Amino acid sequence: MKLFYYTNGQLFTSSHEPAAPFLPRTSAITLGTFDGVHLGHRKIISALTSKAHAAHLQSVLITFEPHPRTVVAKKDAQPVQLLTTTDEKIALLSALHLDAVVIINFTKAFSELSPETFVEKILLKEFGLAAMVIGYDHGFGKDRSGTLQTLQALSVKHSFSVDVVEELVVEQRAVSSTLIRSLLSAGRISEANRLLGSPYRLTGKVIYGDQRGRLIGFPTANLALPDPLKLVPCPGVYVADALLGTTRLRAMVNIGYRPTVSDASQLSIEAHILNFTGDLYGQVITLELLSRLRDEQKFTSLAALKAQLERDKQSAAAFSTPSPALQHT
Repeated sequence: MKLFYYTNGQLFTSSHEPAAPFLPRTSAITLGTFDGVHLGHRKIISALTSKAHAAHLQSVLITFEPHPRTVVAKKDAQPVQLLTTTDEKIALLSALHLDAVVIINFTKAFSELSPETFVEKILLKEFGLAAMVIGYDHGFGKDRSGTLQTLQALSVKHSFSVDVVEELVVEQRAVSSTLIRSLLSAGRISEANRLLGSPYRLTGKVIYGDQRGRLIGFPTANLALPDPLKLVPCPGVYVADALLGTTRLRAMVNIGYRPTVSDASQLSIEAHILNFTGDLYGQVITLELLSRLRDEQKFTSLAALKAQLERDKQSAAAFSTPSPALQHT
């Protein structure tokens, strides 16, 4: 998968070298935020790659950074909570057999483009549009005023095809980023993962904490997330897999305020990695959350806390991971 960036009317490679526009009529394109790269998104991407293969085109996914809602939202609107940072999104997309991913720098000026200008000046001229594959509810251009009818009219004018992918329903629920955010915020990790098609990820740098976990035999890696908009599930103790480079180890993760040992008001993410010894400070690790074990609670003593952590450790070690088919749908 080739990665490109498009900013201020110019196309760049992933190494930030200028790139030429795509050749005319060579691309099957889908576009959207694809936050979470969930099963609904994967249905669209599968339709795109199938279309591209059948029509002898390259499959091109176009997405945006930052999330458009952070640019066009009203001042009093609640900030969007991201299911995936840009790096996490790229990592997930890289496994889905796309030929190219383009990340457009979404600015206020870009948001003002009319649907017609976006198709004619960007998709056709810059990215070689020959076929479009879109979701059933797709809107594009200024104020999302471009509809399916708009796109179909433009397709007749400029001779490209349009395929529409219907919504994906899993367990009688339409899969959406909004639903998944709601499930994660309620700590319903297993349900969210089923709709995501892969475990929910928290990726960040290991920073110094107060090292109290070492005193009771449970040293933790304290995670600092790179984006304040990244959604953190509700406080509690979770089973996770920790990815340390190419190594995968089971972990138990506390998300919360550590009421037994601290009066902190700032949320922390701490992972005790089973069967690991070593120094992780300054390293970037990923936690794949698998299930929620319990609420965060305040214990009467450190001995009581340690006893519960021992039980949590046993539960985490015994937890059976979902099948590979779920994780990599």
